[in-house]
Amino acid sequence: MADIVARETEIHDLHFLVVDDDDTFLTVLSATLRTLGASRITTARTGSDALTKMISSQRPIDCILCDLKMPSGNGLQLLKAIRTGRVKAMRPDACFIFITAAADSEFIRTAAQLDVNGYVVKPVTREKMLPVIVRGRAKAIAIDIKHYETIAVPDNAQ
Repeated sequence: MADIVARETEIHDLHFLVVDDDDTFLTVLSATLRTLGASRITTARTGSDALTKMISSQRPIDCILCDLKMPSGNGLQLLKAIRTGRVKAMRPDACFIFITAAADSEFIRTAAQLDVNGYVVKPVTREKMLPVIVRGRAKAIAIDIKHYETIAVPDNAQ
């Protein structure tokens, strides 16, 4: 029990960016994060909206929870932009977790090549989220921008 309380205290201090083109899911995921103790949650509906929110954020974003399939910049494009250092407001090793119903092998392979921190398969529950966030934040990533630049990412993962 003490371990769970410690993890929830850790979650409370984080700033989350939740990215999904479904308003209902944004609401559900934000509510789930609040039940875990999160108090700083920013939402975005597209990859390009997420980039804008990262750049304009007054407080650094600690963890990105992102859908794969979205218009105007899919999740893999967003992850690649962060890992290759194109988002100056974000550390290239930022915690990035995919929240998706799409778990095909090509997506998983590409996300792994880009050193994604974790995955949560929809539907999302409190019990699924907490361990993935804790593990994802603990995962050390040795950034290799030249390697990330060579990874082919689809323009539209719709």
